[in-house]
Amino acid sequence: MVSLHDVLVVCLCSICMCPSESFGIEKAALYIKRDTFEIKKSTLALLNPQEVTLMECGHLCLDDNCCKGFMYNEISKHCVGLQFKDFDCTVNLNPTFSDIEGILPYQKGCETGWLEFNGHCYYAIKGQSKVQWSEAKTQCRTMCSYLVEIDSKEEADWISSIFLEDENCPTNIFDCTAWIGLNDREVEGTFIWDHSNAALNFTNWYPGEPSMGSLNEAKGKDCVDILRGGLWNDRFCSFLNWAICEKDIGL
Repeated sequence: MVSLHDVLVVCLCSICMCPSESFGIEKAALYIKRDTFEIKKSTLALLNPQEVTLMECGHLCLDDNCCKGFMYNEISKHCVGLQFKDFDCTVNLNPTFSDIEGILPYQKGCETGWLEFNGHCYYAIKGQSKVQWSEAKTQCRTMCSYLVEIDSKEEADWISSIFLEDENCPTNIFDCTAWIGLNDREVEGTFIWDHSNAALNFTNWYPGEPSMGSLNEAKGKDCVDILRGGLWNDRFCSFLNWAICEKDIGL
């Protein structure tokens, strides 16, 4: 069980420091202090070379999409960020080991607008202009996330219920869909997840999909979206669609 003493809540606001008389919160996250972590899973970044408070350190991490947590030295007041290792993150300075030795880390939870499921955060690029698959991938990466990779029926059903069951959607199941990371752009008929480059260990195709009946059609439909109900459908990658982004929680 997590003690309240091990929890830090941080918000970014439209006006500095979130004064009590006006809560213009634009972004917020909850941090949990952890006893252990593995540095090898993260890239280290000295978020601020100057002395900062614990709360300021949390603000610096919250303002960085690639920051998944931080370590704070109460003696030196140094703030060391833990960034996702598999993205091209901006690193200000490389901290020495003495900056982090003996310091317990704070793990960042899902930020405002992101929803948590089984240790991952999810965000829908929805309600904006729809985008092609490659642009959806780029938009996810700007948030240090990736097009969602679905490992189970439970995950597919959850994504559908949260992001695709919209009362404003038409009745056609092929409307109100969203791009996922699955594709066969490299080898026709061999579907892999884009971010992890992993082969499928779970499938959830809509009946008759993927489109393998016609070779010409199959060659063109190299990207995959998720339908309401959690089932998958392959499409032309140029199709304009919403998208679901995913990022991991954990140090």
